[in-house]
Amino acid sequence: MLRRSRPNFLNVLEDAQRLAFAPFIFEAAAAALRLGVLDALSGAPGMSPRELAAKTKLPPYAVEVMTDILVPAGVLRRTARADEADEADETDGTAPAAQKRLTGLTLTEVGDLLAYDEMTRANFFFTESVCYDALGRTRASLTEGRPAGLEVFNPAWKTIYPHLPELPDEARSAWFGFDHWHSDRAYESALDEITTIWGAAGPKKLADVGGNTGRFSKRFLERFPESRAVVVDLPVEVDALPSHLELADVKERLEGAAIDWLTDAEPAKLSALAGVDLFWMSQFLDCFSHEEAVSILTRTRRAMAPGAKLAVLEPLVDEQRHRAAELSLAATSLYFTVIANGNSRFFNGAELRGIFREAGFTIEREVPDLGVSHTLFLLKPEE
Repeated sequence: MLRRSRPNFLNVLEDAQRLAFAPFIFEAAAAALRLGVLDALSGAPGMSPRELAAKTKLPPYAVEVMTDILVPAGVLRRTARADEADEADETDGTAPAAQKRLTGLTLTEVGDLLAYDEMTRANFFFTESVCYDALGRTRASLTEGRPAGLEVFNPAWKTIYPHLPELPDEARSAWFGFDHWHSDRAYESALDEITTIWGAAGPKKLADVGGNTGRFSKRFLERFPESRAVVVDLPVEVDALPSHLELADVKERLEGAAIDWLTDAEPAKLSALAGVDLFWMSQFLDCFSHEEAVSILTRTRRAMAPGAKLAVLEPLVDEQRHRAAELSLAATSLYFTVIANGNSRFFNGAELRGIFREAGFTIEREVPDLGVSHTLFLLKPEE
């Protein structure tokens, strides 16, 4: 039952309208970012819509429509301008002084984050360029168990992973920008933990399962100059490794193994993993369903030589330090549903630990709060 007499009803009503008009707010904010409006206001003490139009070379109407919504949305605020505050002091009484004063526009703290904060921008552009159009297929994805939103890129694609190089430039840049920003922040801390366990020499050989562009393998090899690494991924990713110029300094100690870890089990394909003493999975298991994750880990355990260990780096949706991280992870889970594969998400802590047990692993070491939101698990096969 709707109770309008509650003391905070107007605040709740505002929150509800913010949700109802969320796509309008998002599109206005995206336009303000892309068209230079937020950049023009950065550091400005206050700028009128007409001045803002002149600076951005946009029609005054366009600026007014954007700013009218971004003010109540909390991205911009209206402020007093010194030149017009004097006029307001001399008001003839036909209009409130406050109304005359609030003619300038500046960024709010939220606007500052959109303009400057790397995490906010990585999340925002990922949503805009990769997810926004596809999210219109959310209901179909939820009811049909498939990534229906992937159709906006290509109706023939079944999952996004083999086709990342084929995404449009803007979407591909946003996807990798998002992925790298969140994972990079945890890598150095994870390598510190590996150093603590193995010593300064590190593991002799790393298998970077789902290694994508080899970004972690590069850091691993830079940290441990005597070690070797093999990137295990789909053929399209492994074939592209030689083209990644950032790997040039470590290419002599880096190889690729084209294995679909969900289905491939041929001994010939696993021969590249001989001598591996550390298997590594970073944000890999969340790309699969519960059952698929168990299958992948079971296959990993069978491929491991005696004494080898498995390190898993994953964000846990219900074990975050603050609500912003929890919201980001929960939202990204919908990306998996609608675009990536239709059946995966970021796991909660209890489920992921249960998956480890089902696959025959025990947790030797657990390190939370790496980077922004990650937990590192060091696993060994059960005796």
